[in-house]
Amino acid sequence: MQRTDSIAWGIVAVFLAAVVAVTLAFGASDARSNAALPTGDDIVTAEVTIEGMHFVPNSVEVPAGKRLVLKVTNPDTQQHDLKIGSGYTGRINPGESVVYDFGEFTEDAQGWCTIAGHKAMGMVFTVKATG
Repeated sequence: MQRTDSIAWGIVAVFLAAVVAVTLAFGASDARSNAALPTGDDIVTAEVTIEGMHFVPNSVEVPAGKRLVLKVTNPDTQQHDLKIGSGYTGRINPGESVVYDFGEFTEDAQGWCTIAGHKAMGMVFTVKATG
């Protein structure tokens, strides 16, 4: 009986260690912080609000070679997200904001909410690279 208990506690310990590792690796990302927007000559920042099935504003201009950092606020009653290229805010819960660095842009790009049907209902966002 003691051997079975030891095995059970070993399984519990391995499971808890895995949960802690995943939380540290993915849960504490700067991408999902509510930090203030960064500043700098190489950064373009903008605040975007989700209103119904639209991003407001739905576009931003970025001088070519500059980084784009967005603060996306979701006052809606359902989850939304924003994916532009390989950048992805992750799901944003109702009432939450996320600051995300989408990186440098050298050409125009289109982003959208990846939740099924949201893009088709107008949840698109355009990055216009200028210069």
